[in-house]
Amino acid sequence: MHPSTRLWLASLYLFIMGTVSLSYTLVELLLGWMYQSLLIISDAFHGFMDAAVAYIAGFGLYYASRRGKSFPWDLYRLESLLTLLLVLAVVILYTYMVATSPAPSTEPTPFWMALLLLAGGAMTYLMYLWERHNYKVLRLEILKADAVHAKVDSILSVASTLAVVMSNLLHITIAETIAVFAIYAYVIFEFSRLAKEATYGILGALYKDAELEGKIRDSLTELGVPIDVKIRRAGSFLVVHALVGVSPEMTVGKLHSVRSRAIKTISKLHPLIVHVDIKVVPRRKIFKRAERGERA
Repeated sequence: MHPSTRLWLASLYLFIMGTVSLSYTLVELLLGWMYQSLLIISDAFHGFMDAAVAYIAGFGLYYASRRGKSFPWDLYRLESLLTLLLVLAVVILYTYMVATSPAPSTEPTPFWMALLLLAGGAMTYLMYLWERHNYKVLRLEILKADAVHAKVDSILSVASTLAVVMSNLLHITIAETIAVFAIYAYVIFEFSRLAKEATYGILGALYKDAELEGKIRDSLTELGVPIDVKIRRAGSFLVVHALVGVSPEMTVGKLHSVRSRAIKTISKLHPLIVHVDIKVVPRRKIFKRAERGERA
């Protein structure tokens, strides 16, 4: 399957998941507000964060699938910045809501809302199974990470359902409070992870993958001797910088042809590679530097 097709399909999956999550979240928020259930509202805020991340990642993958030679790849960093800002806004709003909420009510969340939470958990688990299948087909790490996240979400939904059951049948109303703080703690954990990844994407941090780097070096051997290969992040995507020592006898025409071929080959090694920059130096200089180093 062509890399651009894989990216387009992955973006479609994320759009669908984001839309489903957002629709269900709006229903949860409305009902939680009507019945003054902090637990249901907490689950809704968690859903908002999931939907926002899915939409932003989906748009990023969509534009990556349609990129051309003139596309300013540095704009992919904007994806990380938007993720960071949107998730931060959700966390701040959620924190304010939890901090300013009145003392836990002696009235539990209506028992029938356990079905709402359970249905949400079942839907999330189906998404997990779907994403896990799509990851096996498309082999995109972003789908694998989202699948793991969906699995944890389904577990949280089951825990929240049990909390509602306990508060209604056993009159242990503190169970809902514990569930609210469990969801809040997980949201903070997710925010920390996303903030870290987004910061790496904004700053263009190095991406460590020995296997991918080895394949890139192998792709450069026709051009010359790979001196340095760096893989940097650009949002959720990757940019490759390479320095290659070439034979002084190589003509400009052949150099251009082989370099272009190497760029195309490297671009196909990973679907998230959006830009490849190969710089060359005469190989004679490399040998002279090595000789100077030995004499020193």
